[in-house]
Amino acid sequence: MNNKVKLATMDFSSQIFKWILWYLPIMLIVYILVSLFVNDTDINEMSFYAMALSANEIFMLVAGILSVFTFLELSIGLGLTRRTFLRVMLITGAIITIALAALTGIISVIMNFMPWFGGGIVVGELQSSPFVHILGHLLTTFTFFLGGFIISIGFYRGFLGGMISIVLSLCILVAIDSLWMWQTRGTVFDIDVTPYASGNLFMTILFSLFLIFFTVAVLQSLVRSIPVKVR
Repeated sequence: MNNKVKLATMDFSSQIFKWILWYLPIMLIVYILVSLFVNDTDINEMSFYAMALSANEIFMLVAGILSVFTFLELSIGLGLTRRTFLRVMLITGAIITIALAALTGIISVIMNFMPWFGGGIVVGELQSSPFVHILGHLLTTFTFFLGGFIISIGFYRGFLGGMISIVLSLCILVAIDSLWMWQTRGTVFDIDVTPYASGNLFMTILFSLFLIFFTVAVLQSLVRSIPVKVR
């Protein structure tokens, strides 16, 4: 990793991390209010981590959408090539995914020591090990970042490109989210597939990696020809 890549990665990661510092306190306030004032067994037993699972995915999707409009022109102005920009954003997305999951977990552990809050890693019964849930969360959240990146590049190229990119991104995100719902909860679109969910972890990981590599290949194709107006 050359010096430009390191500096750009640190700069972009720190910028998105500032967004996390706004997002997580808001989520924590919502979690506290829901836990204290909603009288439901599943909700009262769930941890902050469990509530933040879907919200983290949406946060990373939004971060991916904002990435091109926030960082592309700056990167080109600093002398980075489009290929290098994509590389930096992929590394940044991975760093932010891990950091967000770690911070969410730390907050969840702290809240679990308090008697008013639950410790369940998911809402409802746990169908798989905590490790599988965490792995699925990391892969899914990173893919949501890539999906947002596709949408961002699409709209940067124009309205039609943006609409096409939404459809493509939606297909990718629905696929990986359904895949891990099947693996960890035994449901796909609320259909019980528990008898088929066990023993498929390797294939789930393999297909998830395929989706990620496919998404990166799409991004490489889109970034290569994207027009840039440097202000």
